[in-house]
Amino acid sequence: MPAPTPGNLYTDLSAYYDGFCHEVDYAGQADFLQRAFDCLGASGGRDYLDLACGTGQLLEVMQRKGFSVAGLDNSPQMLAATAQRCPQAALILSDLAAFEIDSRLDLISCLLYSVHYSHPVAALAETLRRAYRALKPGGLFIFDMVDKDGIQNRDAVTRLTRDGADFTFRSGWRHDGDSETLELQVAIRREDADGVRNWEDRHRMTAISRSGLDTLMRESGFTTTLLERDFTRLREWDGRSFNVLVVGQKPWDDHAATPDSVR
Repeated sequence: MPAPTPGNLYTDLSAYYDGFCHEVDYAGQADFLQRAFDCLGASGGRDYLDLACGTGQLLEVMQRKGFSVAGLDNSPQMLAATAQRCPQAALILSDLAAFEIDSRLDLISCLLYSVHYSHPVAALAETLRRAYRALKPGGLFIFDMVDKDGIQNRDAVTRLTRDGADFTFRSGWRHDGDSETLELQVAIRREDADGVRNWEDRHRMTAISRSGLDTLMRESGFTTTLLERDFTRLREWDGRSFNVLVVGQKPWDDHAATPDSVR
């Protein structure tokens, strides 16, 4: 077997990222965000930020829904692809726990479990604090998470044929059941007439329980609603599944004027 190719996997293969994610229903995610925002949001605007935006596929759909969009990612290659897809989007090159925006956003999302990239737990807490700071009163931060007690140590496999080559994309979480470190293992195999190349990458992510996340949300100032991770409808979490959609709202306080829609 050929040795893995050195270098950054997502840098080398960013042009193929959309293909690796072809099974992701970005339109369905956008519909869900719209419904949740209409039902639970109360900030009065439509300024939207997607954290870990990748190549901007979700941003593109949200822009068509009438939102003013911005995207954040720590990969310049991903943001370059986003700029081509959404030329009007404001783009931020930053880690999740380092962005600085003050009280001007109505909606923030971080889907595909990307909030777990904030590692360790202290970084996740900082990401939540910064999201809270970035929202207007009544604004929402919506993200998905998996309780560490429900992590399954198995791989998902996606296959893609592009540019005369066959790609196999394999990814999976590994967790020892105890620590706050969750490891994402990613491997990509490219086969064409010239032979085989392999890429491998490992990312440290944060493993946290749902109750632990509840504590962080409360300490950040959010009021929290938990929903089933079902993008087809708004459904309250039944208390049994390990994968949840978290809706955090920045409350109105005595110094903010409550809009007519929530009086």
